[in-house]
Amino acid sequence: MKEIETKIVGFDEKKLRATLKKRAKYIAKRHFKRYVFDMVEKGNRGNYDEFVRIRTDGKVSTLTYKFRKGKGIDNTEELETHIGDFEKAAQIMSKLGTWSGSYRQENMVEIWAYKGTEVTIARWPLIPKFVEVEGRSIAAVKRTIKELAIGGKEVGNLSYAKLFAMFGKKGKDQGNLRFVN
Repeated sequence: MKEIETKIVGFDEKKLRATLKKRAKYIAKRHFKRYVFDMVEKGNRGNYDEFVRIRTDGKVSTLTYKFRKGKGIDNTEELETHIGDFEKAAQIMSKLGTWSGSYRQENMVEIWAYKGTEVTIARWPLIPKFVEVEGRSIAAVKRTIKELAIGGKEVGNLSYAKLFAMFGKKGKDQGNLRFVN
């Protein structure tokens, strides 16, 4: 299954929230915890990004395989399934073999639905907030960006490593990303 998604940085959060409140349906706020297991050797990565992610919001936990070839809106293969125990799944993954890297991360999102697309305001430690727009087609994603007048710079379905690099953060900065209460 293809993931069709783009990220937008440098957006006007106040303006977007006002537009979303008028035109979209609020879905939820979620605080995600995740383990990411990199599959591709860092020296051979190039434009590829392949990993397994275990993620939970405390209620629903998933195991996801992603293979991102480039940063295009539709260049990501994604397979996802629900799992029962977040921590046990992470333990199993850590025993399966040698990964080129593994990370424990957190992020917070605010999710809105608009005409069959999902608009997410994402917050990660160390970098500014950004928007993700996901839909069933490139046309639907582009239409949402235009109709909601989401300003900023569209960067495609950029990997988080490359997104962090945009903001001057190194790979090691992604390792243990947690929010301090």
